[in-house]
Amino acid sequence: MNEYDSLKEKISEIEQKIKYVFEDKELLLLSFVHRSFVNENKKIIEIHNERLEFLGDAILNLVVSEYLFKKFPKATEGELSFLRSQIVDSNSCMGYLRKLNLESYVLLGKGEKQTEDRGRDSILADLFEAVIGAVFLDGGFFKAKDFILNNFEDDFQIFLEKPTRNFKAEFQNFCQKKYLKLPNYKIIKESGPDHSKVFEVGVYIDDTVLGIGMGPSKKEAEQAAAEKALKNL
Repeated sequence: MNEYDSLKEKISEIEQKIKYVFEDKELLLLSFVHRSFVNENKKIIEIHNERLEFLGDAILNLVVSEYLFKKFPKATEGELSFLRSQIVDSNSCMGYLRKLNLESYVLLGKGEKQTEDRGRDSILADLFEAVIGAVFLDGGFFKAKDFILNNFEDDFQIFLEKPTRNFKAEFQNFCQKKYLKLPNYKIIKESGPDHSKVFEVGVYIDDTVLGIGMGPSKKEAEQAAAEKALKNL
């Protein structure tokens, strides 16, 4: 039995973990198919989960935006955006996926199975968004919203009680006072495949680099660069 057929037999296990029963089981199966698996198994399946990931990312952002909008009626747009970034970033999504104990079900190619650390974390974060996309297509927006809030609202609250520092905002204020100008962020290097990019970003005042950071997204790399710059200064 191939891996895809083996996954079919585990559908009920997965549904119990996510607390949602699919009408269209193929959507659930597709959410666990990584591009690397398709590349090596095109006779079994020819599509992967990246379109579902794209959709799930948008749904997650909308649900969290509405949640924060209602919870903090006096917060500014910038404050809401920062709080949302903490809840929906790749590290958070990876944590949500692991909380559901779903990582063992993802179908990967042989090369990706050897991936560790940041590459694997990115795959798991993408898988989480793909599952949201699948729930949305199967049951609609309110089912997807219920899936997100019923499973993870307690985690959102933890983030909101102890939010990560906004190093970019802190460093911007520092630069305005010390240099009377704003810092500039530039991508130094991108590495890794399209589905698992790692960005290296430098933060500059004029042509002087003050800090360099890395992350699975430009925003996270910029935060890391700002943090490093504050430490350096």
